[in-house]
Amino acid sequence: MNFTTPIEIPRSTHYGNNYYAVYSSKIHRICHFYSNLEYYNFLSLEINPEVEKFCEQPLKIEIIQDNQLRHAIFDMWVKYRDGREELQEVKYNSELQGFNEAALRSQEQIRREELWCKDNNIDFVVRTEKTIITGRFFLNNANIIAARLRRYTPREEMFYNPRIINALKQCDKLTIEQLAHNDLLPLNFELDHLCYMYEKGIIDMNINSQPFSLKTEVSLWQK
Repeated sequence: MNFTTPIEIPRSTHYGNNYYAVYSSKIHRICHFYSNLEYYNFLSLEINPEVEKFCEQPLKIEIIQDNQLRHAIFDMWVKYRDGREELQEVKYNSELQGFNEAALRSQEQIRREELWCKDNNIDFVVRTEKTIITGRFFLNNANIIAARLRRYTPREEMFYNPRIINALKQCDKLTIEQLAHNDLLPLNFELDHLCYMYEKGIIDMNINSQPFSLKTEVSLWQK
């Protein structure tokens, strides 16, 4: 599979009251999202070093249920850098367990998508706020990192990256402040360059349990 163009969904539909149009530095185009949770899921994929590319609202399917033709649109297609692919549906956890009309409609949509993916031998994942938001500071940090990636052009990678990697091999962990103090980062672009290295899977940073700042600890990517 290789989805590059999302299904166009009118904003007047029931897909959500919150609308986002945001540029992705990973796939180099403006992406559209129809709920807060869909946007949060985008952030988690945009900065994830293991994700190669994605496409929102990638595919509309048809399936026969109860002798009737039913439709569904997946929220996201994701391709990982190791070659894995999956289709995703993004729902709040309450929608998976509730019994009101909206929750039952969501559960039925997921059932259709699960059946279709099983028939077509494609991995299917339901993502909720519990799997997207992986720590107290994750969303704010992910938003900051994604914004920095959008406006940053890498500077002298061949000069700075080996020096940073060598320093981390020797010390295991260093704060951003320590790296900057030792002139291991591009001047005035210290945070931006580390965001770039993080998204490329070169370094790791603790973005779940503390704010992204000069005190953030940096280590080599181990996954």
